Amino acid sequence: MRVIKALLTIKSRSVVLMSKRARDYAYEELLERAYSRLPQKTSSGEVFEVPKAEVTVVGGKTIITNFRKIADVLARDESLLQHYYIKELGVPAVINEAGQLVLQGKFNAIVINKFLDMFVKKYVRCPTCGSYHTKLIRKGKVFVLKCEACGAETTVEAFK
Repeated sequence: MRVIKALLTIKSRSVVLMSKRARDYAYEELLERAYSRLPQKTSSGEVFEVPKAEVTVVGGKTIITNFRKIADVLARDESLLQHYYIKELGVPAVINEAGQLVLQGKFNAIVINKFLDMFVKKYVRCPTCGSYHTKLIRKGKVFVLKCEACGAETTVEAFK
């Protein structure tokens, strides 16, 4: 019986303390607080268009002639995109002095662009809001895709 009275006393004290600390918020006030914590919109309304890879096959090699432009538009390091193609296609590749990616093996433009679209979907486009204004950050062994438009952070599969 003493235990029950002690529990009731403790419970009633916590209810009193909670009622003194708790504050009723209006819906509009809570909504305003939530909006104030969101990052500012960085999108200017323009449509983002991923350039298609311009592919040339010379002998037994495939050359992506606009490789540097693609990396710049996607705001990704050239070596990152190079390593992605190496992993996905399973062939060696080098970036020449003209900024072109030279792949060992013959691949047509359809295959190269398919892998480029997959790269954009996995490592550039925000899965939360669909924005292309993102940064790929490496945290230890994990890659994190951070969206500059909505502030979302998503872990993505590492490929190196």
